[in-house]
Amino acid sequence: MNKRDRQIQLFLQLFLAFTGVYLVGLNIWKLNSGIWESGIFEFYNQEIPVFKLGAGLITGMVSLIASWALWLRASWAHSFALLSAGFIFSYNLISLGETIYATPYHAIPMVIIVIVMLQSFPFLMRRTSRNL
Repeated sequence: MNKRDRQIQLFLQLFLAFTGVYLVGLNIWKLNSGIWESGIFEFYNQEIPVFKLGAGLITGMVSLIASWALWLRASWAHSFALLSAGFIFSYNLISLGETIYATPYHAIPMVIIVIVMLQSFPFLMRRTSRNL
């Protein structure tokens, strides 16, 4: 691995750690803030909030595990980070519409996450195909 790849991997490792903490923290905040007065298992705007919270917590935890795997330089780290990047990209893209409509300034970190994940896909795919 050359110097540029090591720098990209370090950036991606730190970014996945920050993204994981952000997603876990955001979903715990949503759970504790009382946004849903009738509970998280009742319909709210044509959805059941527990599934969205669960998806956010799982995505955040997968992101933290991918960051940890990249730090350990495990043989499966880039493959798992690619899977994690897909989870993060899809979760943020799905949540972006609701966030823009409700509170547009909360969309700024989501847009940054989506852009960085799009930029990281080629690196992760290249590193994953080398291990096959």
